[in-house]
Amino acid sequence: MKRFSLISILFLFIAASITAQQKNFPKLTGPYLGQNPPGMTPEVFAPGVISLEGRYELNSEFSPEGDEFYFELSTTTPEEKKKGKYFYVIMVSKRINGIWTKPEMVPFSGKYATMDFCFSPDGKRMYFTSDRPNQFDSKPKNNIWYVEREGDGWSGPVMLGIPIYKPKVRQGQHTLAENGTLYFRSGDDLFCSEYTNGDFTEPVILPATINSPYAESKPYVAPDESFLLFVRYDMPVSIDGGRGLYISFKKKDGSWTTAKNTDIQGSLPKFSPDGKYFFFSRGGDIYWVDAKVIEELKPKGFEKRKKNVSWADRIELPFYCGGFFAFSPDEKYLFFMNEGIWWVSTSVFDKLKPNNLK
Repeated sequence: MKRFSLISILFLFIAASITAQQKNFPKLTGPYLGQNPPGMTPEVFAPGVISLEGRYELNSEFSPEGDEFYFELSTTTPEEKKKGKYFYVIMVSKRINGIWTKPEMVPFSGKYATMDFCFSPDGKRMYFTSDRPNQFDSKPKNNIWYVEREGDGWSGPVMLGIPIYKPKVRQGQHTLAENGTLYFRSGDDLFCSEYTNGDFTEPVILPATINSPYAESKPYVAPDESFLLFVRYDMPVSIDGGRGLYISFKKKDGSWTTAKNTDIQGSLPKFSPDGKYFFFSRGGDIYWVDAKVIEELKPKGFEKRKKNVSWADRIELPFYCGGFFAFSPDEKYLFFMNEGIWWVSTSVFDKLKPNNLK
């Protein structure tokens, strides 16, 4: 009973503090809370509106429709930080009748730490990290939870159980691809789990081109899984510039390139729903910048993956290929069987392309 009373008092204190900070809220209209879009140099997002002096904001994301803006707020006191204890709540501002509302705490946040949120691709779920009590842990730790859309609000929190849940391992800091695959931190490494027939599959650890002897966390995967951004902690400066925001690109064969330091000082990477702007957190503020800064990091030869690509009509090759064929490593030549092993330049395919694909 005593514990419940203390939690209730803390909840009321947080709510009162937030209300006081947001007392004078301006009238905001238009996309992105009416803010002027940034260029290639990162800028604080909505200064004096979302990013306030003397307050610690982080991890922001717009809903897929762009009519809700969520972000996290740290209510951790200096004394708690010294003890290694941190407390976060999730805030939301909604565009109603064209006007953005004053940010308020979401109903499933406040009583327990609620952080590292992200939307499912369709926006019907929000996943987040929390240390709230559950049926698996006698002593609560960070686990992945979710809530589902119910009208204008959200359902009660549900914890992702087995196979995502692992005992005695802190989990969270997650992101989802458009196909539903979940990328997340478990311990000090990054894992992924495919979403099949309404359930997540057994998590698979990401390769050594991404995971290292140092801790990786706070991932963001592109909707088409063409790249993965994440934070690497405790990396010595002598190794690729040290700790920071790293990026790895997925090759055509499904493997990942060796992660490289982006030299962007920040964490908790996210993108606007239209993909035009890149958001990240740094030093207690939320920043945004033109998403072209990420495009420019792509190695030569990597093309942006296209969504909903349809196949052209089948075209017959001008030679018999037999039942076996393969390309050279540089993809310049095609080898095939036809009463012996033959090869031909792949330039023959360019001549076969329909005019609308040339």
